[in-house]
Amino acid sequence: MKRMHLSLPWMAGPLAAVLTCLLLWLLPGVGNALLWALAGLIALGAIRHEWRGLAWPIAVGALCGACLALALHLVADHFQLRYAWLYSSAALPAYLKFSNLWGGDEGTVLLLATFCMAIALKSAALPGWAGRGMALIAAWYAATAAWLGPFSATPADWLAAQPSQGMNAHLQTFWMSLHAPLILCAYAWVLAPAGAALEALGRGGHAYAWVMPRYSRRAWLILSAGIGVGMAWAMEDFTYGQLWHWDPVQTSAFIIWALLGAVLHGARRWRADGSYARLLPALSLLAAAMACGAMAVTRSTVLASSHRYIGTTSWLSHLALAAILLALATFHLLAGWRARKGAGRRRGASDWTLDVAIYLFAGTGLLALGALLQAHLYEWLGMERPSELKPFFETLTAWATTAEMDSLRRAFDQWDVNGYGLAHWVVPLLAALGLMGGYSFLRRCGRPRLALLATALMATLMLWTGWRGGWLSGGYNGDGMLSQNIVQVLPWLDAALLGGAFLMGSCLLWGLQSLWRSRRLGNLRYSGGLALVHGGAVIALVGGLAATALNSYQQISIPPGTSFEQWHAVIGGMQMRVSPDSSRPDFSGYHAVAKVELRDGERTLAGHALFQDSRGNPPAYQGPVRQLCEILDYHYARFASDRGYVLHPFIVRGWSGDLQIWVPASARLLKQPGDDIESVVVVRRFPFLSLVWIGLLTMLFGALMLPAGGTLRRQDHTASQGVSQALSQS
Repeated sequence: MKRMHLSLPWMAGPLAAVLTCLLLWLLPGVGNALLWALAGLIALGAIRHEWRGLAWPIAVGALCGACLALALHLVADHFQLRYAWLYSSAALPAYLKFSNLWGGDEGTVLLLATFCMAIALKSAALPGWAGRGMALIAAWYAATAAWLGPFSATPADWLAAQPSQGMNAHLQTFWMSLHAPLILCAYAWVLAPAGAALEALGRGGHAYAWVMPRYSRRAWLILSAGIGVGMAWAMEDFTYGQLWHWDPVQTSAFIIWALLGAVLHGARRWRADGSYARLLPALSLLAAAMACGAMAVTRSTVLASSHRYIGTTSWLSHLALAAILLALATFHLLAGWRARKGAGRRRGASDWTLDVAIYLFAGTGLLALGALLQAHLYEWLGMERPSELKPFFETLTAWATTAEMDSLRRAFDQWDVNGYGLAHWVVPLLAALGLMGGYSFLRRCGRPRLALLATALMATLMLWTGWRGGWLSGGYNGDGMLSQNIVQVLPWLDAALLGGAFLMGSCLLWGLQSLWRSRRLGNLRYSGGLALVHGGAVIALVGGLAATALNSYQQISIPPGTSFEQWHAVIGGMQMRVSPDSSRPDFSGYHAVAKVELRDGERTLAGHALFQDSRGNPPAYQGPVRQLCEILDYHYARFASDRGYVLHPFIVRGWSGDLQIWVPASARLLKQPGDDIESVVVVRRFPFLSLVWIGLLTMLFGALMLPAGGTLRRQDHTASQGVSQALSQS
C-alpha cells in the first residue's frame, strides 16, 4: 500500500502531460488560463509543504504537455494560433518548425518555466528556501508565459493579409535547434541554487553544501556547451562573422560563466561556518540575478544587439525577478551578518591560491558587468559613441545607398559594450589566472620551492611579454578587422597565452604524477578530469585569441564592365566566381539569389552566399518585427520591417584556419537595372580556429569525467538524506 502511495505522484506527472497536450491540441484557447492556474498550483505547493508531493509532479507534467502541444501546433501549421502565425510558415522543414518553440518570446518563457519546475521537483525535499525557491521562480515564469499568451488566437485581419509572417531569417539554421535550448537550460540551472543560497546567507543553511556543487557544475557545463554552439553559429551568421565581439547578450553570458567559475573553485571547501560562508552564496545569487538580467537584455531595445527580440515586453518580468533576487540577497546578507564566524583554521598555500582564483573569476565577471551597465547608462543619457568604437562604419558607408544611410547611422550611434576598453582589464586577469593556477598545480606535485621559483620566472617572462609583445603582436600585420584599441592590448594577449601554457603544463604534470603515485587508473577521473578542463580551456583560448588577432581581411574589387561569373583571384592562390542562383527551396519568402564557387587547383567548392527576404508586414501590424540586415555588417545588426538582403558567408573549413567569403548585394549581381559601378567581395581568413572547437570539446569531456562533488558520494542518497549528511559533516 505504501509503495502504491509513493508511486502515485510520479504517475500523475506523465498523466498530466498527456491530458494537457490533448486538451490544448483540441482547445488551444484555454491554454493561457491553464498556465495561470499552474502558476497558482506551483505557488501553493511552495507555501504548503504537504501539497508538494502531488501538486508539483502534476505541474511539471502539465507544463511539459503545454510545450508539446505548442510544438505540435507549429509543426501542423495551425496559423490560427498567434504564436504559429508570428514565427512559423508552411514552407519550413519540420525541425525548424519544432525549433520555433523557442524562436519567440512566449515560447522561450514557457520552456524556461518548464525547465525550472523540473529542477524544483528534484529539490522538493530540501527545507526552507532551498526547497521552495526554485518552485517560486517557476511559478513566476509560468505566470509570465500566461501574461504573454502563447495560446492566443491570431487576429482576423492578420490572417486575411497573409498566411503567416514566417521565421526570422537569422534563425533558419541547424544551430537554432541547439543553441537556444542549451542556454535556457543553463540559465535554469543557474537559478536553481538561489533558494539554498538565501538560506546560507541568512541562517547558515547546510542545504547549500549539497545543492551548489551539483547544480552549479551542471549550469557551467551546459552554458559552456551553449556558448560553444553559439560561437560556431556566429561564424556563419551575417550579423557576426566572427567568434566574439562583446555583444550585450554575449557579455551577459560571459558574466554568468565567470561567476560560476568563481563558485566552482570554492565548491569543495564551502562550509556553513567557513571562510566562504557568505561569499559563495552571494556569488550564486548574483549569477542567478544575472541570468534574469541576460534574458532581459536579450529582449530590451536599449542596446544594439544581434540577439534581441523586437517588440516584446517580457524584459520587464525578467528585470523584476532579478531585482527581487538582489533585494532578497541583500536582506539575508544583512540579517546573517552577525551569524557564526569562520572557524579560523590555519590556512595553507593551497587555500590562498584558490582564494585568488575565486577573486579573479569574480573580478572578471564584475568588470564585464560594469561595462554592460556603463553601456546602458550612456545610452539612457543619450551620450554619443566615440568614433573609435565604430571601426566599420566608414567601410559600410561606401556600400550603403542614400536611403539606407539614416538607419545605418542610427544603428552605429546606439551604444554597445565597449569591448576594447573591457579587454584592457580582462586580459591581464586571465593572464594572472593562468599564473596562479600553474603555481597551484606545481605545488601539489610536492615541490613548493621549485613551484615558487618556476612561477616567479614565468611571471617575469609574462611581464616582459606584456611590455614588448610576443607571437600575436609580431604576427599581426594590420590586415584584420581590429582597431588600434585592440592592437594596443595585443602584448597582454601574448602574456595571457604564456599564462595559459604555464597552467596547462603544470596541470598535466600534476595529473601524470598523481597517476604514477597511485598506480590506479581510477584516480584519473579526478586528476584527468581537471587536467582536461584546464588544458581544454587553454587550447580554446589560444585558438580564439589567434583567430581574433591574426585574421586577415581582403577586399576584391570587381571593376565596372567585369562579370561576376569570371574567375577572380583570392587568398592563397584560390579563385572565386559568383553566379545568380535560386536553387535553394523557398522558406516562405526567404530564398537564395547568388552562389559562390571557389576552386583551389582542380577542386571546386560551391555554396550559397546571398539570400533575399521578400516578406513584408500586414497593414496595421504592431507585433514583433523580423531582424534584417540589408548590407554587409560585421559588428551590428540593423532592424527593419521592409524587404532586405541576408548575407551568409561561404565558408571553407580547415585545420589551419577557416576562410569566409562575403558577397554583398548589387544591381550587377542580381541582374537588375542600375549604374555599372565597382563591386566589392570581402574575404577573411581566421587561423587556428579549429583549436577553439578542440579545446571546448576537451574541456566539456573533462567536466563530465569529474566526480559529482558536494558532501555526498553515494548515488543512493536522496536530497533530504544529503542535507542530513551535510549537516553532520559541517
